[in-house]
Amino acid sequence: MPEWKSTRLGDICTTNKDSYSSKDNWKIVNYLDTGSITENKITELQYIDIETDKLPSRARRKVRKDSILYSTVRPNQLHYGIIKELVDNLLVSTGFTVIDVDTNKAIPEFIYYILTQKNTTEQLQAIAEQSVSTYPSIKATDIENLKLKLPNLAIQKKIVAILDTIDSKIRQNEKINNNLVA
Repeated sequence: MPEWKSTRLGDICTTNKDSYSSKDNWKIVNYLDTGSITENKITELQYIDIETDKLPSRARRKVRKDSILYSTVRPNQLHYGIIKELVDNLLVSTGFTVIDVDTNKAIPEFIYYILTQKNTTEQLQAIAEQSVSTYPSIKATDIENLKLKLPNLAIQKKIVAILDTIDSKIRQNEKINNNLVA
């Protein structure tokens, strides 16, 4: 069996790296709020014309391709995803921790699959329930401090290929089922 190295998530990624400011001078923003994504399925992306509409105060976090989004509020509600197709001027809520993986150390999809496993979600929910805020929440440091076992990059790629194939088949079956229902 290949060697799996124990590591702290914060040692292989950065969190909340880039924030939007008015100096960016964007004319439009595509905004994703925490409630608009569940288990990597986006239900709504708000289009905001900054010249005519007010930008929500929480619309601050910039993302890039392969950024992992993880809601800091009630992890058990499964508001997470990974950005595979980047749209122009995309901002996400400060209610997300944006996780960018160092691709020299790990495959973003592999880390996404680890973060979205039931036991990880339950671990983060347990931390959230201990928070002092009015609702269960976690901090970026809680995610950074997660310990995980990491195989080498070649094994990560193989695992991701298998899981991506399964996910693709699930999406295909969902489309077929939705067509049959319609």
